[in-house]
Amino acid sequence: MIELGRFMEMGGEKFEVFRNGEKISEVEGLPNREETTQKAYVGFYPSTDIKPGDWIRGKTSNNHFFIEDIKSHIVHGKVFQKKGYYLTEIEYKKSNEEEGKVTIIYNLNGANSRVNNNSSDHSINVIDMSPTDLFDEIRTAFKEGISDEAELRSLREIVNEMENSQNTNTFNKAYTKFITSAANHMTLISPFIPALSQMIQG
Repeated sequence: MIELGRFMEMGGEKFEVFRNGEKISEVEGLPNREETTQKAYVGFYPSTDIKPGDWIRGKTSNNHFFIEDIKSHIVHGKVFQKKGYYLTEIEYKKSNEEEGKVTIIYNLNGANSRVNNNSSDHSINVIDMSPTDLFDEIRTAFKEGISDEAELRSLREIVNEMENSQNTNTFNKAYTKFITSAANHMTLISPFIPALSQMIQG
């Protein structure tokens, strides 16, 4: 039987694993897609600590995936790999949006803006704002939408980290921490993701 390691060497990469907003490990994974269902998954070694609800980030690709389900792939009576079925950030956001609700998307204004809205869909409102206003809006959304004081305080600190690190190389780390920590509140943060993505340092 062909070992999973040979496939990992050819097409795998290292992934950071985030659970409950904290990085818990770095693991090897192989992005793939099932032929029959066309469902996307990342293949992991059988002993890998990976669970539904985890977020992973490719260290090479910088892809962010939400692990939706885990299944063991059996070959000749042995577990060949763990399949981590995932959603992309956009897919995760869509799955959490309320049907029929007017979507508000925040976009950075100014010379560095890289998002163009050419949609004629009137259910989408695009609001241009400065970075300072953006972070204030995020804090307001958390204040109005999160009742747990400890969680609210933690998320506010992460927002402060992003604000203080904008235009620096450390912003990407703060952004990743923000996305993973606020994953349970995607309906609150999804309108801000386009604007925050513009601030990611290439």
